Amino acid sequence: MGLQADVEFTPPPRANVIQRVLHTLGATRPGAFVFSKTLAPMDRVSYRLSGGRFTVAGKIGGFPLVMLTTTGARSGLERTSPLTAIPVGGDLALIASNYGTGRVPGWAHNLRANPGATILYGNHSVSVQAREASGDETEAIFTSAARIYPGYRNYRERSVNPIPVFVLEAVDSPS
Repeated sequence: MGLQADVEFTPPPRANVIQRVLHTLGATRPGAFVFSKTLAPMDRVSYRLSGGRFTVAGKIGGFPLVMLTTTGARSGLERTSPLTAIPVGGDLALIASNYGTGRVPGWAHNLRANPGATILYGNHSVSVQAREASGDETEAIFTSAARIYPGYRNYRERSVNPIPVFVLEAVDSPS
């Protein structure tokens, strides 16, 4: 079955005109900067207040967001991040692009230190195990991701270091 089935994940439909304009803006350095400072806090609040029914980035931008909860690499505390999920086979992938800043986001460091995590999608919570993708698998994930958000290409071009990609697999599939 896979993680997608476990959380009843539905890939987004093709982006509408407004979403494509926002995607184009978000792919620029200034747009990415603004979105990096505003979207995650708004997504956390909208997700919580709506009972997992929507996020700002999901509604306005058309992104399929999951809430990833990791264990802090240094602190040991739980950290939750709203992230765009990329369907890959029956599982989901996450791209640690950090809005094209070239810096690896904290959640990626956390997954490297402790690959066990939890994702929330809608009202479905699933324990997952993360593994870092490499080679052809990374290329395939970036190709799929660019269909959802073309800005990933720009992020990749701007980054001097490879952007980490993680594949999430369900630990215990519900029966």
